Amino acid sequence: MDVSLLALAIMTVLAIRVVLHFVDKSRIQRELESRGAQVNSIRWNPFARGWFGERGERHYDVVFTDSGGMTISTTCKTSLLTGVYWSEGPSTAEEKPRFASSRRCLGCGYILNAEWQFCPNCGKASGRGS
Repeated sequence: MDVSLLALAIMTVLAIRVVLHFVDKSRIQRELESRGAQVNSIRWNPFARGWFGERGERHYDVVFTDSGGMTISTTCKTSLLTGVYWSEGPSTAEEKPRFASSRRCLGCGYILNAEWQFCPNCGKASGRGS
């Protein structure tokens, strides 16, 4: 009887984890689609940067195409209570220019650092140009 109770507990925990995975993927996809991006892939990464010391948050490697057509690969973490948090800056296949002046966000006009890929004010991809 103790073995069957233990097996039931393990199966319950696994079932909850599988359900949370699909809920997380849906949450990340909604977040990106609300910004006009198209999701290419979302992959669970339990040992992503910043995983140590986190409790209740799950990390995912995400590849998406932003509204400007740029493919971006980044990592996010999420949980039921915190929403989606982009834990590291996106990386693209394009090389960053060596010298670039500051520019304005195409969405809200916020002055951006030349190295930023996303606007910290509205979250939109910064785009190209000055």
